[in-house]
Amino acid sequence: MGLDYVPARPRPDADLDEVRRLAGIHSRHVRSGAARSGGWAPIEQYTMPECLVDETRESATHPSTAVDRLRPQLEIVPDTNGNWPCFRVNVIAYNPLLPVSWRKAALTTMLPDEATESVDRWRRWYAHVTAGRMSHHLGHLLAWQAYQELLGIQAELVRHATATVSRTNAWAQRDALHQARQRIFNLPEVPPLNAPAPPPAVPDDVPDAGRDEAIRALATHIDRVGEAVRDFNRAMPRGGVGRRPEPFDPAHRPVRDEWLEQFFDWIEPFLRTGHGLYLWD
Repeated sequence: MGLDYVPARPRPDADLDEVRRLAGIHSRHVRSGAARSGGWAPIEQYTMPECLVDETRESATHPSTAVDRLRPQLEIVPDTNGNWPCFRVNVIAYNPLLPVSWRKAALTTMLPDEATESVDRWRRWYAHVTAGRMSHHLGHLLAWQAYQELLGIQAELVRHATATVSRTNAWAQRDALHQARQRIFNLPEVPPLNAPAPPPAVPDDVPDAGRDEAIRALATHIDRVGEAVRDFNRAMPRGGVGRRPEPFDPAHRPVRDEWLEQFFDWIEPFLRTGHGLYLWD
């Protein structure tokens, strides 16, 4: 299960305002399934609501009904095997190289002009990043990704450690487990990190002393949690269950994203033939 982009364009007799309205209902439904406190996570982890009422308090419309009414108004051309060509939305929506607001906005159906504008924006940004520009903002984006993951990992680790307190097995009485568990309980909270600001308006963004210090504190805490997970897993039978966070280097900047480049190559001929992007779930 997952979300895909499928190239699509409105039929000649389609009501574009109605297409946008129905696409909006569907898109808000999808986004509501991806949101969590503090950030964004894989959509598959969340239960979709049965219906959604938007901010204008219009009558609730069941998302499946909106989809049933939307698809007949779209032309979706099958490939040579009779299947719809598609590409995973995660290439944009969960790509840490892209600004957070753009990732959220990517969880939507886009009409042809909207798709062309969005893809052009993503391309320009990627060109800046691979040319070494936007490095300070990019560092914040990557740190934000690590911060979101660490929040879940540390909370999960505390739950696993707490679950061993009442165990009476022989392994649960070992000093090594007591020490590892106490180390987990002594962990301070994850250092706070503000969400990234909107992307800079010019390619040469500037450093921010407070932000950079917060990112360094996060990197240090990630190492501390990684050591606590290692000790806990060693003290537990069968290697334990704690997930170790990926080491984070504040100075590291990825050079390329081949998956994103594949997406750009895939979508280009569809944009040239006037297609937009239908959000298929």
